[in-house]
Amino acid sequence: MKKNFYTQKINLVLKIAALNLLFMVLFSNFAAAQANINIKGKLTDGVTNETLPGVTIQVKGTANAVSTDANGLYSITAGSTSTLVFKFIGYAPKEIAIAGRTAIDVKLQPETTELKDVVVTALGITKQNKAVGYSVSTIKGATITEARQNSFVNSLEGRVAGVNVSGVATGPNGASNVVIRGITNMTGNNQPLYVLNGIPLVNNNYNTGDQGHDGYGGKDGGDGIGDINPDDIETISILKGAAATALYGYRGSNGVILITTKKGKTGEGLGVEINSNFVRENVIDETDFQTEYGQGSNGAKPVSAADALSSMESSWGAKLDGSNTYQFDGVERPYSEAAKGNLSRFYRPGNNFTNTVSFSKGFGDDGATRFSVSDLNDESYVPNAGLQRLTFNQTTNLKFGKHLTLDLSSQYVSEYTKNAPNISDAIGNLNWAPMFVPPNINITTLKGPNGNGTVAGDSGVELNAFGDPYTTNPYFAAYELQGAIHRNRFTGSANTKYTFDDGFFIGLQVADDYTNDRTTNIEPAGTGYVVDEGLTGDMMEENVKQTELNIDLTGGKKFKFGKDFTLDLLLGGNYRKSQQEYLTAKGNNFAIPFLYTIGNLENPIESLQTNNEEYQSLYGSADVGYKSFLYLTVTGRNDWYSTLSPGKITYLYPSVSGSFVFSELLHMPDMDLGKLRLSYADVGGAADNPYQTLQTYGIQGTYTPPGGGIYPIGVAGSLQVPNSALKPSSRREIEAGTEMDFFKNRLRFDLTIFQKRVTDDIIPVTIDYTSSYTSALLNVGTLRYNGVELELGGTPVKSQNFTWDVDFNAAYIKGKVISLGGQPQITLGSEAQDWGSGAYTAQVVGKEPSQIFAPSPALDANGKIIIDPGLGAPDQTLSQPKDFGSAENPWAGGINNSFKYKHFTLSFLIDGKFGGKIFSNTNIIAYQQGLSKATLAGRDLLYGTDKQTASAYYNDWAFADQGMFVYDDSFIKFRQVIFGYDFPSTLFNNKIIHGLRLSFVCHNVFTIMKHTPNFDPESTYSASVYSQGLEAPAVPYSRTLGLNLNIKL
Repeated sequence: MKKNFYTQKINLVLKIAALNLLFMVLFSNFAAAQANINIKGKLTDGVTNETLPGVTIQVKGTANAVSTDANGLYSITAGSTSTLVFKFIGYAPKEIAIAGRTAIDVKLQPETTELKDVVVTALGITKQNKAVGYSVSTIKGATITEARQNSFVNSLEGRVAGVNVSGVATGPNGASNVVIRGITNMTGNNQPLYVLNGIPLVNNNYNTGDQGHDGYGGKDGGDGIGDINPDDIETISILKGAAATALYGYRGSNGVILITTKKGKTGEGLGVEINSNFVRENVIDETDFQTEYGQGSNGAKPVSAADALSSMESSWGAKLDGSNTYQFDGVERPYSEAAKGNLSRFYRPGNNFTNTVSFSKGFGDDGATRFSVSDLNDESYVPNAGLQRLTFNQTTNLKFGKHLTLDLSSQYVSEYTKNAPNISDAIGNLNWAPMFVPPNINITTLKGPNGNGTVAGDSGVELNAFGDPYTTNPYFAAYELQGAIHRNRFTGSANTKYTFDDGFFIGLQVADDYTNDRTTNIEPAGTGYVVDEGLTGDMMEENVKQTELNIDLTGGKKFKFGKDFTLDLLLGGNYRKSQQEYLTAKGNNFAIPFLYTIGNLENPIESLQTNNEEYQSLYGSADVGYKSFLYLTVTGRNDWYSTLSPGKITYLYPSVSGSFVFSELLHMPDMDLGKLRLSYADVGGAADNPYQTLQTYGIQGTYTPPGGGIYPIGVAGSLQVPNSALKPSSRREIEAGTEMDFFKNRLRFDLTIFQKRVTDDIIPVTIDYTSSYTSALLNVGTLRYNGVELELGGTPVKSQNFTWDVDFNAAYIKGKVISLGGQPQITLGSEAQDWGSGAYTAQVVGKEPSQIFAPSPALDANGKIIIDPGLGAPDQTLSQPKDFGSAENPWAGGINNSFKYKHFTLSFLIDGKFGGKIFSNTNIIAYQQGLSKATLAGRDLLYGTDKQTASAYYNDWAFADQGMFVYDDSFIKFRQVIFGYDFPSTLFNNKIIHGLRLSFVCHNVFTIMKHTPNFDPESTYSASVYSQGLEAPAVPYSRTLGLNLNIKL
């Protein structure tokens, strides 16, 4: 890792800490203490009767406040007629008039229904849950902090109905894939909008799985949402349906995830919280290959070093017998099983440390502030790779009298990703060799004399272990291919609101999200495939800057008409400006070996690309309430886009939703809430690329005519026909549901049904190449989804010492492609042809999205496979693509159980997905190379009249009948377990430690059920729709075990 990482940041840390400390002091508006009477008492839990240390007791209307000690005791001086306010996280606040008393003991009740009573909706507006006419799922931040992952988004998997979360196994900083209620764009981005404290975040996916050396797979540089520290998160609200997201316009068409960070608590003194997390990460080996036959071909062992070198990707040798046999480096080693455990040998145990320290301070009734510093240091299980992330987070909420408020929020992230591995079919994929070397090869022999996959000496030349220069030595790939991503990111907002005496308010929010990514990739002169191409190395540097400015002006007022009707009005406008700059420099042939600079390259090429977009919007909402049981909400937003042509730049997004709270009329004593809800909305998507409607040009090289001189060569910027008639797509969705809570929230039920229909989806349509273009973008796609979501929760057992909570969610969501503008199908992604695969995915009219196609052998009139007599196998040239089903899993669900006995807690999460298909490149390669157990039968036989060997026979089948490598993608996983202990307050006889919790955590515990041999059913190499349903030999998934320590001071 970079040794001077922290020294570069130390001045920044000191400055920010000093400024925040000064800020706390300046706003500490201490009132003079009243020397009237002294009140003492004890705070206890209203359910368990346990003492509560750290409870804040404040004299109402003043800054006079104290906290209970380790035994729950307090002492405070106040006026005899004052009121005391008792506040504690996780408990309902309580106010008690002193009335001259000198002893007041208080029982606080846990806030078990806090998140059910109030929900956060679009634009950060909080509403009573009963008044909301659409589905909103809320998750507490504490849920994702103990068994954490580098991206908090991956911790949401299996927790929310209708939300499909999958992490991408591509290294320590891999992107996350989140799809809510099925895809909305058949060929584009389907990630939701993330909003942090009102700041819309740029979540560009830096995954380049389809771009790298010579157009092959590349690296995954992560995404934007992974920068958020889970220790700073208070709640996560997921807005799924169109009515819930309509106020965000086109940006909400894929759903919205609202993230609210923790704030300082009003009235508190200085509070400190420390959270330390350490996990050990180990690779999960899913392979179960044959171990009876070893390296070689046609049933024979290698007889020389050259023979061994040329057969390193062939396990068609003789039966393993223990005799000494040549290997790739000329050394004779036992011809015995040695490959078991190769993945564990190559991938080291990873160590992940995360430490967060937060400070909070209240300013009486005038506000509060919170400041945190977090350090993540991930020594990845991928050798010589890692991630360092330093995060500063600050929130301040101030009140100036009774009219004016000011909320400030900011986050700064400094991040360094070291050597993100090449993925997919990328040259230099370090997972290839550990996965596919023959059964008699121990992967550590490929380290070579220097331990880094190079030949003896200091030449830096790759140790050739395969004969083929395009199969890279994995140790050379890990230690010599160099890559780095440096990220600096700042997000900040200032939100002020002035409320007049009559209740009318006006608000202004200014928010900015700025990111600077500097990426470097180096392929040294000694790299096998670089040498093979006659080069002396190559290098690429890219500097990406992007910023997004959002300005919102809002106004509104609440009205009451008589005793029964209420009206809440909101009007607003948004100005958004987005700018991106891509500066790239690349070239090949280093003049001086081992000097890796752009200036040391022969004829480096530089390019600059800029994108500028602007959006203007007006929006409004009206909420009408009748008594306490009938609510109606109408919203509208109109967006104007700079990315579309005049006449197409504007679109109106309306929504209407309502709820009927029938429990208010039935008066059933055991029903806490009974609600019916119904909503309809129309939202859509714009053309995000600002240059899809105009012809653009670039410069590609130079030309020197006979008369001399150098002239640039102009080329078209894209092979797609520019379309000035493009317009926003439309997503119309209707949703109905019911919520019921019983027995004081002991049983909770939430059922939702919906249908969404996407029209005018922008998709590429293939055109004749003689036009000089390959495709045209048209508004011709139509897509439909129907779905049912169920969330069921409860507390089956609750006593003084024991509590059992359970939360279950399930969803059935199925889509259908209705139209593709006259085309029967459009191809999405494909597997690598040089791996022998002809599989691809496509959108097909009349079928579910993301259909998987693979070559299937020709059949005779009776439906039987036609066997070529000479081959004894099908003729692959007669095979045709066959549709094997959708990559989407229509069924998904999860169940989380949490048990608490006195100070002990145990929770575990089980989740699963069902019904989808996946094509496996791992298995087709294993089949071709003789590693698959399916190739053991008939190894000693000859096939067909041509007397083919077993290797040729099985390869014929592998090329001709690739449907056998399409698998049921269903699985059930024991995803997570947490065992914790909250140390009792009686252990701390001081006023310093208010709480201490130690937890054992484990993620990816084990797989309960799957149908995918030799690979994880969730395997994917990219977060895009193009890779869905296509598995490739990427980095294996890992299991983490560790500890989490939380201390409150």
